[in-house]
Amino acid sequence: MGERGLIHPEPLLVSGAGEKSLRIILRSEQEGLWFFPKGGTSLWDVAASDALLRATGGKLTDKYGNEMDYSKSRTEAENVDGVVACYDQTLHAECIRIFLEGTWQDED
Repeated sequence: MGERGLIHPEPLLVSGAGEKSLRIILRSEQEGLWFFPKGGTSLWDVAASDALLRATGGKLTDKYGNEMDYSKSRTEAENVDGVVACYDQTLHAECIRIFLEGTWQDED
């Protein structure tokens, strides 16, 4: 996506779900995407971010494009299917499409 000019070609490493989401909402350093297609966050890590992104025209889902299910219990709160958050719904849809096609280049 960086090669196509959709996102910056060099990832910005930021720790913490809250800070990542805030950077997306504020477009800090032109940050626009948080692509984390694996477990490691919980529903409480992303609930406020999800609400703020929705209010500002963005979108937050799992790696398959599914909305987060906040009705789960504490013991089921891990986001096993990861997080994809973006300030722009069109860019979000493109990220999901590329991931589902299997053409996403991940260096992990």
